[in-house]
Amino acid sequence: MIVVSLSNDLGLGAEISKVLGIKHLTTYTKVFPDGEVYVRLQEPKFLRNEIAYVVQSLYPNQNDKIMELLLGIDALYEAGAKEVRAIIPYMAYSRQDRVFLEGEAVSIRALLNALYSLGVNEIITIDIHSVKAISYFKGKIHNILPTKLFAERLRTLGINSSNTIVVAPDEGAKERASKLSSELNLKYVVIKKFRDRITGEIKHELPKELNVSGMNIVVIDDIISTGGTVANISKYLRSRNVKNIIVAATHGLFVGNALEKLRSSGINKILLTLTVPKINDPLLEYLSPVNLIVDAIIKE
Repeated sequence: MIVVSLSNDLGLGAEISKVLGIKHLTTYTKVFPDGEVYVRLQEPKFLRNEIAYVVQSLYPNQNDKIMELLLGIDALYEAGAKEVRAIIPYMAYSRQDRVFLEGEAVSIRALLNALYSLGVNEIITIDIHSVKAISYFKGKIHNILPTKLFAERLRTLGINSSNTIVVAPDEGAKERASKLSSELNLKYVVIKKFRDRITGEIKHELPKELNVSGMNIVVIDDIISTGGTVANISKYLRSRNVKNIIVAATHGLFVGNALEKLRSSGINKILLTLTVPKINDPLLEYLSPVNLIVDAIIKE
């Protein structure tokens, strides 16, 4: 086996190869003046008859990173790799997993079909937004949930069953909340979301019988993009006199002024996994998914 890093591998490839005790190769990537992407493997001689794990996260600049990944896969087979498997910490386009309006493309299906057609039979990814998306891939997908990673860090922050409640921001995050609460022996609740018919404003509400005053709250979700939902929930929780608010989100995209919104909403800390490039900010703490990825490789 051999690990090959593309330009957006976030340093994970070198760590994975170190833990496994296998060779790590890098690539040279550039963009031509007309916008086309160029990829060249460094030391391609080592790839002949090897199983190659190619590492590439697909954010930011999703379209360029996808094209780079496709070219990297082609280059690996051209160099004589026996098999190519993809490690994609953040899977772009996974939110478009079905037709919402007539005439739309199912974007994640198109991406997964492209990878499979180039010879990728196996993908390791972290907390893909849609479980339905997995069904479109004709090979095998390992979808790693970072539950244990978050639980380990939360324990060190003094989270325990007597002082903390896990909150899912919507039904889509219910399974994540259930798994984390089970890991930490906590209660969890799914927050209700409704739109004011007069103002159009979206509001959030906990069950009326639930007293959260003085409690620590862990809000769990998979993606923070614009930050609007999590910020609104945080403001609502602050109005209920909670003690601390920690957000555990797998992928921190932080589009536009998301960080400013989140900071002003009263959040104490945001835990993230290193699936997209780091942002240096005191509100954010990144956890490495390397051991989770290594475990998935070893299980093969």
